[in-house]
Amino acid sequence: MLEVLTDPNGFFNRRINQDIEWKNPLIIMALMAIIGAVSAYIVMMKVMGTLPAEAAPFASIGAVFGIIGAVIGVIFAWILYSAVFYIVSLVFHGEGDFKRVMEFVSYGFIPNIAGSLVNLYFTNKVFSNIDFSMTEPQLLQEAILSDPSMRIAGIIGIIFLLWSANIWMFGLMYSRNLSFKNAAMTVGIPVLIYILYTLLNLKLLGA
Repeated sequence: MLEVLTDPNGFFNRRINQDIEWKNPLIIMALMAIIGAVSAYIVMMKVMGTLPAEAAPFASIGAVFGIIGAVIGVIFAWILYSAVFYIVSLVFHGEGDFKRVMEFVSYGFIPNIAGSLVNLYFTNKVFSNIDFSMTEPQLLQEAILSDPSMRIAGIIGIIFLLWSANIWMFGLMYSRNLSFKNAAMTVGIPVLIYILYTLLNLKLLGA
């Protein structure tokens, strides 16, 4: 499975001639969900530490919902990325089963497992320095986004996303029967939009 990181072309060239299988995709997404849940738990624990004792029970409920939300978010991201790539590929007359697209897209999330671990480290670092006693949500958001660690995490996340995009290009080329150029455009357009959005949020591009 890890061959997809170094030779995605060869990996998907073999996989396209085999039946669709969900074991590896589900393992990949489960690892993503676990890391997301841990990250959500750490954030909620940081927030709870600043709340008065009487608010603790409500914060605990919030932590549970945060973990559930993180797991659902991973599943949603998997479906969303697959759907966007599938829809964009229609412009280039792509042909192929959506289930096959979902299978191949899941492998592109492997670099994000490492990226999520790095992001988890920086998230813990950022939220350790945030004053959650601020009552103005806008000020709190600005404090988080202006933290240098958050910007570093954002840049590292973009690097891993580009690695994922490279895998997705070959995955779409085979799952939707596209030329490499059309597969690159299918993946590149939405990924570029997301990267620009991230850079704007991190204030690394002029508004």
